[in-house]
Amino acid sequence: MRTHIALLLAGVLPFTFAACKKESPQSAETPPRPWYAPEPWKAGPEAPQPLLQTVWKLSHLPLDDHHPSVQLDPRSQAGFVIFEADGRRLTGFAGCQPLTGVYHLEGEQELAVEAVARTGARCHKAMFDTVGDRFATALNTATGYRLGKDDAVLELLNGERVTATLIYRTPPPGRW
Repeated sequence: MRTHIALLLAGVLPFTFAACKKESPQSAETPPRPWYAPEPWKAGPEAPQPLLQTVWKLSHLPLDDHHPSVQLDPRSQAGFVIFEADGRRLTGFAGCQPLTGVYHLEGEQELAVEAVARTGARCHKAMFDTVGDRFATALNTATGYRLGKDDAVLELLNGERVTATLIYRTPPPGRW
């Protein structure tokens, strides 16, 4: 009886240990990307159009005549915009208010935004109102845009002056 058990264990144990060894590489995998980390642009065979149908999240508002420079936390929900591919509509959020508008692309990097409307109540904190107002103004006065080399950064321009910097984000499930 002991011989049968010893033979059975000798035949089964190597497969058991082999199965365990195949499971161990899981711990060596890279950790999942945080929801606020940028996702690299995956170019396909067609020409990429990263401006359209992309969540562009407000990252930075530069110094101007009346306001200091503002760098937003990557997890901030203070502002974002999506340039819809159908109908040339834009939707987004500025401060605490949803926003909508109409945009036109002209030439390589010319952008015209019209009729930016915000709805809903103002924020209970003045800083969010200021950020929302400045973001809506940057959209309304945009005459052009510039994409970063990796298509993960969008700068809104008024002439040659950068009025807002946005970063490419894929929203996590249940957000936005």
